[in-house]
Amino acid sequence: MLKRKIHKSGLFSLIVLLVMALAVPVMAADAPGQYNGPVVVVTATGTATAVPDQARISLGVVTTYKDLAQAQDENNQKTERVIAAVQSMGIDKNRIQTSNFNIYPQYDYKNGSSTLTGYQVRNEITVVVKDISKVGVILDGAVQAGANSVNFVSFEKSNLDGAENEALVKAISRGRDKAQIIAAAAQMSLGGLVSISEDHNTAFYPNVANIALDSAKGLGEGSVPINPGELKVTASVTMVYQLK
Repeated sequence: MLKRKIHKSGLFSLIVLLVMALAVPVMAADAPGQYNGPVVVVTATGTATAVPDQARISLGVVTTYKDLAQAQDENNQKTERVIAAVQSMGIDKNRIQTSNFNIYPQYDYKNGSSTLTGYQVRNEITVVVKDISKVGVILDGAVQAGANSVNFVSFEKSNLDGAENEALVKAISRGRDKAQIIAAAAQMSLGGLVSISEDHNTAFYPNVANIALDSAKGLGEGSVPINPGELKVTASVTMVYQLK
């Protein structure tokens, strides 16, 4: 009886091994990167441009006093005036957001020791402007109301779908061109497309950054000349072609 049990167990193991052996070629065929015959793999990038239709402005109010309460109080008052000024120029309150608030102790360092001399309070707000033509006027009005720092002005496109699609089409076209060049150089001809994958999309925004201001004169007095330029959108793809 014992011998018969061992025989059945051995037969079962043999069947399992045969099933696994038959499954290996199937799994190998399905594995990424496994192709029949020579292939060429290319990566290509396409670029499209778009005209910005909105701007994002980061404004800051910075106050420094020896007394923290005084620094905070003046900062609060100036920030409220800046927000009111921006709203008075047609910007909805939902498009004005506090983006950063910090209090920095100020020290005087002498002879290896430090002495607390006061406090700097920084309150930053971000404003989304749907009408780009108003950016210069808003900057001037905000500075006159008490903003003494413009961290950045960035120009954006509210919907980049069209530009992304155009960039993808260009990337795919460039990929096929590259594959044909490689095939010809290898004295082969280009076969069918085996696979294609999108790598990434990137949007490059023109901006005016890190502008420190003390008054409207820092902006040249009057409306600030603003040139939004163009946004550049890039798309990258990886393509695999058969060679024959």
